[in-house]
Amino acid sequence: MARVSMNRALACTVAVFIGGLWTPRIVAQDLTHVFVHVVDQSGQAVTDLSLDEFVVKDGEIYCGVVSAERSTEPMKIALLVDNSDRINKASALLSLRKGLDVFLATIPPLHEVGLFTIGGNIQWRVDFTTDRTAVRTSAGEIFVDANSGPVMLDAVKETWERKFEENEPWPVFVVVVTDGSESSDSMNEGQYNKFVAELVSGGATVHVVLLSSRGGSMVTNYAINLTQNTEGLYRPLATATHLPRALTELARLMNDHYDEVSERYRVVFECPESPSGRVRAGVNRRGAIVQLFADRRMPR
Repeated sequence: MARVSMNRALACTVAVFIGGLWTPRIVAQDLTHVFVHVVDQSGQAVTDLSLDEFVVKDGEIYCGVVSAERSTEPMKIALLVDNSDRINKASALLSLRKGLDVFLATIPPLHEVGLFTIGGNIQWRVDFTTDRTAVRTSAGEIFVDANSGPVMLDAVKETWERKFEENEPWPVFVVVVTDGSESSDSMNEGQYNKFVAELVSGGATVHVVLLSSRGGSMVTNYAINLTQNTEGLYRPLATATHLPRALTELARLMNDHYDEVSERYRVVFECPESPSGRVRAGVNRRGAIVQLFADRRMPR
């Protein structure tokens, strides 16, 4: 399975002073915004920058800075849960329910979560909501769909196409799955690469916690590939009892990353010509240290 090659921006750091020092170029495609993290010489986040302190250039052309606001939009998390027959075979149902409950209890309620099961077919159990009680109650009522396999790839694709809006600020998938036989409809390499490219260009992140007992499967291959391409986390587990710990750790990492990203500014800009995809950004504040990011995904 080919890994999709995308030009994503690499973080880079340099001191930026009044008078013309710039960050090195940041490379992206069709770039109309950039995320800018600014700290002072002591490493403390600078959170009082005004619009006119930001400067953006595309090549040698100055771009108009339209807005520069803190990146505090909440995550929209699609929680896709395997309830196929392999959950029973692994005696994992109780651990799965407990893991989902601690995950949902750890993710703050400002983030929307939707719960969908993916054993045999896709069931929209609870649509995106900040009501944790509704999602936790439904997660505690998950039962196994006997004689079924996971439809992980179909679930990610259909959820992306039907449940996420265009230009979604912060789309995230959390997939809890076994390495049972993948039951999704067939997708050739070209179709798959096109779909993954859509996820990447849409800023989506796919995290996967995989309960493995077979030593590899198509589910495993998809899990690894999707997480690699979207800069997500991949956590293979050999024992069902590890699910609560793994899901708690994942939730904490997501929370920590959100806190970090919330200190960045989302700088929207317009250039007089078509963007070349090579953007530099700076701030007019003495002693500031600037770091650039193309999106909100976790650095690997």
